[in-house]
Amino acid sequence: MTKQRIAIFDLDETLTKKGTWGRFVTGAIKGKPLKWIPFLASSLFSQAIYMLRFGPREHVKENMMRWTLSGKPKAELETMAADFADIEANEGLRHRAKTMIEKHRAKGDRIIIASAAVDLIVAPIAERLGISEIVCTKMAYLEDGTLARKLGGMNCYGSNKLLMVIEHLAQDPTFDRAQAHITMYSDSRSDLDILGWADVGIAVNPSPRLAALTEEYGFDVQDWDLENDWDFENDPKRDKE
Repeated sequence: MTKQRIAIFDLDETLTKKGTWGRFVTGAIKGKPLKWIPFLASSLFSQAIYMLRFGPREHVKENMMRWTLSGKPKAELETMAADFADIEANEGLRHRAKTMIEKHRAKGDRIIIASAAVDLIVAPIAERLGISEIVCTKMAYLEDGTLARKLGGMNCYGSNKLLMVIEHLAQDPTFDRAQAHITMYSDSRSDLDILGWADVGIAVNPSPRLAALTEEYGFDVQDWDLENDWDFENDPKRDKE
């Protein structure tokens, strides 16, 4: 039986050169100096609490939302996200990001973006890359259509990302893990679980923490900022039957 081939891409600092969330939320308060003091204080406090393991990571996102996005109408946020995605898809991607996506697409591979970033940002960027499947953190909206202060579900980060990808794939009755060949691309050690679960884990411009583990875990390392191209056709790691 021919195996279903699936390519899963992390978004922030894998497909993109920089993280998306921080730039998007700070863009929402550009030119509003009175918002910056409470935003920075709340963000730094929640980050410190998370680093000390006294609070969950999603509180960092929620506190950043509180002073930048919460209370805004969904339509306004979607317009902001569309403008952000236009710039990101045209100027913010790693040099070889689109090439890698297109090479998988040309082979008929199923393509998924799995990201800790929120659906508001991920969906329009994925759309501009021609990718219809996303697994990411969801936002929540109040009855009046404005953004809530709490996320709409699980933060798609760390071990949660693997769980959410498995749940997403399980919704497809044709998916059989034993008959699938999965390649996972990420820059971050936080994706260690899903990189190890995939048949092939590829560290893209890896962070120092992930780079230190690539040999131990057998991950390939690729630099997507280089001008020269990867020989996708003849890569022996692409298919492990």
